[in-house]
Amino acid sequence: MRIFYDNLIDLSATVITAGSEAADLPASNVQHPHRGKVYRTGVSAAAEWIKFDLGSAQAVQAVILLDHTLTASDTTIKLQGNATDSWGSPSVDETITFNAGTMVLYLSAEQTYRWWRVIFTKSAAGETRDIGRVFLGPYVECTQSFRYGDAEIKPVDLSETDRALGGQTFSEIKPIYNEIKGSFYWIDDTQATLLKSLSDTVGTHTPFFLSIDPTNKGYDLLYYGKFKQLSAQKIEHTYGGYKWSVGFEMAEEA
Repeated sequence: MRIFYDNLIDLSATVITAGSEAADLPASNVQHPHRGKVYRTGVSAAAEWIKFDLGSAQAVQAVILLDHTLTASDTTIKLQGNATDSWGSPSVDETITFNAGTMVLYLSAEQTYRWWRVIFTKSAAGETRDIGRVFLGPYVECTQSFRYGDAEIKPVDLSETDRALGGQTFSEIKPIYNEIKGSFYWIDDTQATLLKSLSDTVGTHTPFFLSIDPTNKGYDLLYYGKFKQLSAQKIEHTYGGYKWSVGFEMAEEA
């Protein structure tokens, strides 16, 4: 399990620019916590980029592009990083494998640079592409995942249904989101401290990313949301070292 909450896009990216952008959907929208508020390219060129100045060299392990509209016909989808705003031969030049809707790239080793950008070439210059929320930064990896048999992904439908006098029903269709619930059992001090740091940082107010199984279900079990509530840390055992149990409840953001 990997958790992404130190998002340098929010914490350090003082300047966000793009090769082109729609006037009402600028590149800075990728900082907005609402994933539906997207950045949209212009229609003047096929080669596009969105660039982040972090102000100083910052450590990056992964990038996530949420709710994008890139297609399988688009090419040269990459994450690049460099010490300066010069891109002839960047120090980091990694291909992002295409996946519809959401894309993730894990770097093989942590890289520390001030300047980062995502580049791609549209299949046609006159088309637009959207990118929703972006994560760029480090992640924390749990040595132990949710307790076996205790992980639950529950869909919640916001639609409202009423019944007429004649018995017919009519519905106002609204979005469906997931609530993710689980618990960590018999974890050591290191993981308990990690989860405490997470809850102290994001509270119930700041969204973060969670990948339950990045190896086998890198997209099916990847979520962006907020904690529904903060869980107590329960001491299960102290002899020979502390062991803890901690609950986990989050809800997806739109």
